[in-house]
Amino acid sequence: METIASKFDFDILMSLHSKSLFQYLYGLTNDYHLAEDPLQETFYKVYLHLSSMNEVVQIKSWLYRIAYNTFIDHYRKTKKIKAVQVDDFYTSLKLDPSLETENAVLQKYQADLIYKHLATMKELQQKAITLVDIKGFSYKEAADMLNVKIPYLKSLVFRGRRELEKRLRNEVKG
Repeated sequence: METIASKFDFDILMSLHSKSLFQYLYGLTNDYHLAEDPLQETFYKVYLHLSSMNEVVQIKSWLYRIAYNTFIDHYRKTKKIKAVQVDDFYTSLKLDPSLETENAVLQKYQADLIYKHLATMKELQQKAITLVDIKGFSYKEAADMLNVKIPYLKSLVFRGRRELEKRLRNEVKG
């Protein structure tokens, strides 16, 4: 049986996913330097286990799951990392440079509003919306990362979207 290591060159895997994994970890730590350690540990774990893997259906969700578990392990070990709410996550997003200045400001304002309200929602809803709507993962990938069943994830996303929409409407009216 052909292993994952023969299908994916480790260097290519790193170059394809290191930036997005770093942004994800930066969103969790809100510290550039603290995000680097779990990122390196993540790729170290991937390197160690890549050759022994027989099959990984969704490599991206597998990487994010390893990154999240590594972050949790690192957090438990050091207790120095302060997990941040999703409202600070926008700092890791990059605005589209091709947008005009006025559109870029409007885009940042909209992102600020969304993340401000996301931060006050239930933690699991925050994670579900972030993974599905912001990061673009499929329901299956997000459910695997959060270790929940797909119907429950869909319910979290649906209720979270509805709550977020309600809050945003009140923000605009108020």
